[in-house]
Amino acid sequence: MKKLILSLAVMFSCLAAFGQREIISMDWDVVKEIVKEDPDDVRELVSRLSAPTLDTTLTYNDRIIAFYGQSLLSNGKEAALVDDMSKLYSQKDYVNALGKAREALAINPLNLEALDRAGMCIALLIESGDTSYSKDEAKQYFNRAMRIYNTIAMTGLGDEEYPFCVTSVEDEYEFMRNYLELYEYESQALVGFCDVFTLKETSEYYSDKKIYFDATRPLEMLAKALGQ
Repeated sequence: MKKLILSLAVMFSCLAAFGQREIISMDWDVVKEIVKEDPDDVRELVSRLSAPTLDTTLTYNDRIIAFYGQSLLSNGKEAALVDDMSKLYSQKDYVNALGKAREALAINPLNLEALDRAGMCIALLIESGDTSYSKDEAKQYFNRAMRIYNTIAMTGLGDEEYPFCVTSVEDEYEFMRNYLELYEYESQALVGFCDVFTLKETSEYYSDKKIYFDATRPLEMLAKALGQ
């Protein structure tokens, strides 16, 4: 772990913005090197970030290593399960959708879409009168997702110079809806390595008309899927 901690000094640079606002810029090449050299240390950080009760000793550097490193460790192996989950959820088959979400989270405990749907499935099942689920269980999924949203928020400002860093296109939608309360957009375009949304309306949490996401990892996964 000492080796991992020392590497953080060269991995990230903190940038002041919006007065007291600071961001921690992401470097995928360095994250890949850390995952390659110290995968068990990364898994330990993932476990701590995923715990039912927040480990308050985790720094944002730790969270970043955990979230983005887990994407490299799982390498999209949960994607098919997440797709199945989404279909079942849209069909209002919440019991089986929850089952798929849990399977996906067993592979990648930090998959945002699976965390959100797992929590929603439980909430909707409770609302329907099913007493075999608890609000505390749903809350655990939502709390874990919120930790990830906060982590993504630390990586950028959402502008062209400092885009938010994500691990998938789904992260972009989840982050906009559930963290920034941005529900409608006019257009979406790929500009270089950024996915850019032109918004129909802003919110109290985000006031610019455009929001930029660093799509380095999603593009890498797309190239892999296409065999490039």
